[in-house]
Amino acid sequence: MGTYGNKYLVSKKLAAVLLFFFVAWSVGLGLIVYYAGVANLDINQVSEAGSLSLKDETNPSESKAKVTDVRLPRHLVPEQYDLQLTPFIIPDNWTINGYVEITMVCKSAGKNVTLHRVDTEIQNKTVVVQDDSGKDIEISSYSYDHDREFFILQLAENLVIGKRYIVKIKFTSYLKDNLKGFYRSEYTDQESKDETKYLAVTQFQPTDARRAFPCFDEPGIKAKFKVSLGRRKDMSSIANMPIKDKGVAMEGDDGYVWDHYENSVKMSTYLVAFVVSKFEFRESEKTENGVRFRIWTRKDAIPQTEYARDIGPKMLKFFEDYFQVKFPLPKQDMIAAPDFAAGAMENWGLITYRETSLLFKPGVSAASNLQRIALVISHELAHQWFGNLVTPSWWSDLWLNEGFASYVEYLGVEAVQPQIKLLEQFIVNDLQDVLSLDALESSHPISIPVKHPDEINEIFDRISYGKGASIIRMMDKFLTSESFKKGLTNYLRAFQFDSAEQDDLWTHLTEQAHRDGTLRSDLTVKEVMDTWTLQTGFPLITVTRDYDAGSAKISQERFLLNQTQSSESRWWVPITYTSPGQDFNKTYNNIWLSDKQWSLELKDMPNKDEATIFNVQQTGFYRVNYDKKNWKLLAETLNKDHTSIHVINRAQILDDALELAKVGKLDYQTALSLTGYLSRETEYIPWYSALSGLSHIKDMLKRTSAYGEFKSYMLKLLAPIYQKLGFDGKADDEHLDILLRKKIVSWACSMGHEDCVNKVTGTYRSWMGMTDPDAEDKNPIDVNLKSVTYCNAIAEGGEKEWDFAWKRYENSNVGTEKANILYALGCTEQVWLLNRYLNMSLTAGSGVRRQDGSKVIGSVARNTIGRYLAFNFLRDKWELVKSYYGSQSFTLTGLVHNVLADRNSKFEISELKAFQKARVGDLGTSERAVKQAIEAGLVNVQWMEQNYETVWTWLKDYNVENQRG
Repeated sequence: MGTYGNKYLVSKKLAAVLLFFFVAWSVGLGLIVYYAGVANLDINQVSEAGSLSLKDETNPSESKAKVTDVRLPRHLVPEQYDLQLTPFIIPDNWTINGYVEITMVCKSAGKNVTLHRVDTEIQNKTVVVQDDSGKDIEISSYSYDHDREFFILQLAENLVIGKRYIVKIKFTSYLKDNLKGFYRSEYTDQESKDETKYLAVTQFQPTDARRAFPCFDEPGIKAKFKVSLGRRKDMSSIANMPIKDKGVAMEGDDGYVWDHYENSVKMSTYLVAFVVSKFEFRESEKTENGVRFRIWTRKDAIPQTEYARDIGPKMLKFFEDYFQVKFPLPKQDMIAAPDFAAGAMENWGLITYRETSLLFKPGVSAASNLQRIALVISHELAHQWFGNLVTPSWWSDLWLNEGFASYVEYLGVEAVQPQIKLLEQFIVNDLQDVLSLDALESSHPISIPVKHPDEINEIFDRISYGKGASIIRMMDKFLTSESFKKGLTNYLRAFQFDSAEQDDLWTHLTEQAHRDGTLRSDLTVKEVMDTWTLQTGFPLITVTRDYDAGSAKISQERFLLNQTQSSESRWWVPITYTSPGQDFNKTYNNIWLSDKQWSLELKDMPNKDEATIFNVQQTGFYRVNYDKKNWKLLAETLNKDHTSIHVINRAQILDDALELAKVGKLDYQTALSLTGYLSRETEYIPWYSALSGLSHIKDMLKRTSAYGEFKSYMLKLLAPIYQKLGFDGKADDEHLDILLRKKIVSWACSMGHEDCVNKVTGTYRSWMGMTDPDAEDKNPIDVNLKSVTYCNAIAEGGEKEWDFAWKRYENSNVGTEKANILYALGCTEQVWLLNRYLNMSLTAGSGVRRQDGSKVIGSVARNTIGRYLAFNFLRDKWELVKSYYGSQSFTLTGLVHNVLADRNSKFEISELKAFQKARVGDLGTSERAVKQAIEAGLVNVQWMEQNYETVWTWLKDYNVENQRG
């Protein structure tokens, strides 16, 4: 026991010493905890230097309910930011040295300066608050509210109303690779493929300017910004405004210089932008309005900027003329970032893009890529007025930004690139697409209260964009385009460089429409539009004709996919109608069905042997059902002379019929009989609508015994148009011919069309057999059929085909080509390859960029074999997925939507519910997407119970009848 006893005595002495220090430490800690509680400061953030350190941006109260009172106090309003940032774009450093001075005006009584700040480190002793005479205001305490992302300076004296104050802060931020705030991106070039090059770029919308510098980070709080960017001498910088002084020596550092920028116009923090890089640019030689226009990208991609450089200045001029408000900045830069979470971002004077949304290479990029680029450029330039010049006061009216830009983007493209025929495509790209989502009980109003950043990011969805655009198009038609444009101009001029709410817009549109006599004097735009923006969903208009009396009764009810639900919602509905062969250009309505009316009698119907068609050119955001005889007359008209009905209304008829059948409002025999005329249809829009509607049946039947009959039916439907268009492109193809061929070939191959499958596999093999398969201008595959060919050939092949495509992805210099290949790699039917691909989506350095990971997971989920793998992957790796993409990221919403789509069995729904239950409070921005997936799945289960046998029987009968024929 001797040695053991000696150790015991030593341990007792040591324990006594440790106990003393523990008690002393506890007392000190208690005092720190007490004062931290008083100051609302998290003690884990206190460093020895007296700073707030936020390098690891984790929420210590993850399980707590989300805060909802996240708005800043309004006693101080910023006027001017003087901002200095030096990003150290150096591996193993990745820091940003920052300094900001904010000049503020005191508007009401207060005793604090409260700013947004997250993921930054502030040295408390460097913070100074002064009045406008230069006198220091004593700071009594510093605190940080994690949940609200506030930095709070408690002052020793009250602020004086009407007086100006300046807060001066030195800080350090971090160049992370998380695609938000001021972050880093990387790439390699052809000259030095082994050398990784880096750049620093911003993405601040909606709530990430606070990651780059302390600020008043709300859309309605505008100020001017004077920016200085420090950079290495071998790099360059760009920001919202032109450079005033370039390459100014930086004191104490010979390797770095300053670029000082001109003071900005008054704008929101989320629109501030800057980039530090080694990028190059191409400038438009001459712009009609004198605005300097440049397209920036990495050196290897400079030749791909020509299309954007051509159409960008023309679109900017179009919007100047359309809005009748001059573009307020002297220059417009656009830049393609290798890593970018969104498609693009409308920063004032410096629009940032994904490469696929800005860069186009003829012969490598497809016609669909060209259309996408034109749309995105138009969308972002429209934002320079709607969103930038006039900004929503709060994110609840995000749709004012996105809905308007999503509508007028079509007008911009139509004006500059009319050959694309984009206005015709609106109903299939936006209106019909979002009708399906808005038919869910779990949809949401366009204008919706949002508070927590998760909720803000969650509404960057199809409702804000697609439905917003659709009801604005509807308003354009019921006010007339002339009154609509004048009202917009008045609104923009009244609120320029300020913020507004949707009611402000309604007021200006009403005043103009009343002046012009285009809206009856006892009705306001607010009365009409509140029924569309403040309540969820849309109406179904049912038309029941009295053929002998030449009249009709029209009634409204909310259209819901789940027919067990009911709703008392009603709308102000603009009613238009016509007949085959009559005027389809009159989209202005003289008839309203009000929100107080369930029904209305109309007298002026066509003769009893003639069909009527409501919702001319589908300008109204609603569906239409008819009595059985009118449906029969429509089918007869389509079979006899389908061109007597406007191409948009042909698409509307098909879409409405198939959706009505889906919910039991129309029998499938009638709905499917309308598709019979498609053997003579040559237009893209009706085919798009028909195939979209039929894709639901495909998804429901894909894993059932009825799928063989469905494939036979589809092959008979597709055969005539496949033969007419041919597999190979033609010299005289118009834009919509190209899009139609791609869609038809895609469907034909997926249905097992022998010629189609042979051609895609044959051309892919030819590509694999080339001595230099990376010579992208010599690729034997039709440029407009690449995505179809790659997907089907990889599905038909194995590891060799997959690895070949992956190698081409790694070696490609064209963003659109890389995107095609990434999608196609998810088409393989090899389970182990799909699992490997899924894991690559969450692995840094795998070759799959963070910006593309969600698309990789989505491509696997769309694969019949991969859908279960993708769901298991998402469920089992949820914490990693959420951490990798960010719980507040709108990327998470789209990812979850794709992975959980198209469930149609009770077991699958139970899996979704179990996932939802296990992740309560932990779903971030995907919370609504999960609810919608469960609701849509329950609707699909109901469909299987009610329609499966009926549809299968109809398909069998159709196929038997056609075999006889």
